[in-house]
Amino acid sequence: MDRFTYWLERSSLYIALLAAWIAMCGSLYFSEVAGYIPCTFCWYQRILMYPLAVIIAVGLWRQDRHLPIYILPLSVLGIGVSTYHYLLQKTNLFSELSTCQVGVPCSGIWINWLGFITIPFLALIAFFIITMMTLIALQAGQPATHDFEDEDFYEGAVNQRGWIPVVAIIAVVIVVFLILGQLGDTETAAHAASEFAVIDEGAQTLLDGSEVDPAMIAEGAKLYAEACAACHGTNGEGIPGLGATLAASSLLKESSESELLVKIRSGLTANDPHNQSGIAMPASGGRPELTDEEILLIIRYLRSGA
Repeated sequence: MDRFTYWLERSSLYIALLAAWIAMCGSLYFSEVAGYIPCTFCWYQRILMYPLAVIIAVGLWRQDRHLPIYILPLSVLGIGVSTYHYLLQKTNLFSELSTCQVGVPCSGIWINWLGFITIPFLALIAFFIITMMTLIALQAGQPATHDFEDEDFYEGAVNQRGWIPVVAIIAVVIVVFLILGQLGDTETAAHAASEFAVIDEGAQTLLDGSEVDPAMIAEGAKLYAEACAACHGTNGEGIPGLGATLAASSLLKESSESELLVKIRSGLTANDPHNQSGIAMPASGGRPELTDEEILLIIRYLRSGA
C-alpha cells in the first residue's frame, strides 16, 4: 500500500467531518451573515447535513465502529436532494412540479460563481465528499468491519486519539467562519456591482432613447410576475420576511434606469443603505438568466405605476 492510500484510509472520516462542518457553517454564513433566505429545498439539505456534522464528530470521538453505517443513509439522500435542487435551478426538467411555490422560490439563485456554482451545488459537493470518504473507510475495513477484539480499534480510517483531531477540525472551521462573519459581504457586493457595470447592447438601445410603450409595459409585467412577484408581491406591495415593497421604493423612484439595472444585477446585501427591508436580494433577483433588456423592461413596468 502506498503512503497516500494509507493516509487517505486513516484520514477519510476526518475529511468527512471537515466537509460536514464547512457545509454547516457555510450555510449559516449565507443565511445569518449574507442574509440569504433558505428555500424549502435548502432546509431539506440542512436537515440532512446538520445531523451529519454532529454524528460524525460524536462517532469519531467515541470510536464507534458502526459510524459509516450511520453516515451513508443521510449523505446519499443528501446527494439526491442537492442534485434535484441544482437541476431545478439550472434546467427546465422539473418546471411542471409544484414545489416551492410558497415563499422563496427554489429555482432562485443567490450565488452563481463561475456561472455554475450555486448553493445546492456546494451542498452536493459536500455530500459527495462525505459519501466517498465514508466508502473509503468501509473499503479499508475500518471501522465497521474490523475485528476489534484482537486489534487496535482505530488502525485505519480513524486513530486511537480520535477526539484530538475532532476538536481541532471543529475549532478551526468555527474560527474561520467567525472571522468571515465579522468581515461581512460588503466587498463581495462591491465587486458584483463593478462586474455588471457594462450593459448589454439590447438594454443600451432602450436606454439610448427608446420610448416606453404599452407593449413594453405588458412584457415587463409578465417578466415581473415570473421573476419577482414571489418575493415582492403581485403588485410590488412586498411580502414580510421575503421581499421589500417596491410600490413606495425611493430607490426605484429616484435612481436612473441604468443605476437600477446595475443595482438589480449586483443585488443588495441586508445592510445596504438602500435596503429598507433588511432582507438581502440576490444578484439579478436570483434569476441570472434574465438579460439586461428583460430587467430593464421590469424596471419600466414598475415605474409606470401600471
